[in-house]
Amino acid sequence: MRAAAATLTALSLSLLSATALAAPTSEGPWVADFDEGVKLAKEQGKDLFVDFTGSDWCGWCIRLDEEVFSHDEWLQAATKDYVLVKLDYPRSDEAKAKVPNPERNQELVGEYGIQGYPTILMMTVEGEVFGRTGYQQGGPAAYVKHMTDLRTKGMADLEAVATLLAALDAAEPGDAWVAAWKAVADHIAKAGADSAGAKGCLEAVRSVLSMEMDWAKALLPQAIETLSNAGAVDLALVKKAQEVDPKNETGLFENALNGLPQSIAPDDIPAGVELVKAYAALDSINDAEKAFWILLHGSFWSKQVLKDDEGAKAYAKQALALDAGRENMRSFLQDVLDS
Repeated sequence: MRAAAATLTALSLSLLSATALAAPTSEGPWVADFDEGVKLAKEQGKDLFVDFTGSDWCGWCIRLDEEVFSHDEWLQAATKDYVLVKLDYPRSDEAKAKVPNPERNQELVGEYGIQGYPTILMMTVEGEVFGRTGYQQGGPAAYVKHMTDLRTKGMADLEAVATLLAALDAAEPGDAWVAAWKAVADHIAKAGADSAGAKGCLEAVRSVLSMEMDWAKALLPQAIETLSNAGAVDLALVKKAQEVDPKNETGLFENALNGLPQSIAPDDIPAGVELVKAYAALDSINDAEKAFWILLHGSFWSKQVLKDDEGAKAYAKQALALDAGRENMRSFLQDVLDS
């Protein structure tokens, strides 16, 4: 449900197009291509400091550059441990023309759950985030201390996660593996998707989706709920949720489908609409707000992507019948009905 309005806006702008700052280079303090940054970090034995920014429109991003990142005091400290990566999401055509890999940048927005700018991720070359922050007052010295504190705590948290994952990897199939898996799932459910080591935990939780053993299948409801609540939703997860909870009796299908618009690829939208269609045909709504956003996106995708006015109006009518949704979104749906 979070960022639903932002999702609609992004889709209307060429289906989630995005941008980055400058051509990939190993020269200068910043790299504008994420994968080039990973390569350099591996070569240099460093971690990654990734700045998701909007250089030509985001006021806090501009302030962070001016107050912190442009100062030698910060650069000298930061480059000791990190390769600096700046991924830009500008709005002007001039800035967009400098983008080296916009499609990859947008993938990273979904992969790491970027909800606003600036977002700073401190991560290992394996993609494990151990620090997440943004604008901070106080100038370069204060920011260096802030980064140090995040790194100290984050590395300790990564070590704790590594212990959980090692126990899972070493566990024998059956009861021992289930117990170790539950420890990982319980940890990420409590710590959250933004916590250090979340990526590895979510991958471990996701592993049961493809297992055929009865003791693994028994874990599917918890796995689907954990992944959905963490925002780690993709088309495969929603389909699995539909398989486990076809009538939405427990709300698993609804919860997973509600998270799909935040990460769906443009090519998957037709399949997403089919899932919305299946959900809309059910007489089982657990959460009116989630149902509203599901139907809202079904209407939007039908009209804007599939050019299916009849389907768009049907979903709009169902959504408006619910006592849910913000007024601007309800106005959008009314416009669909009136068109």
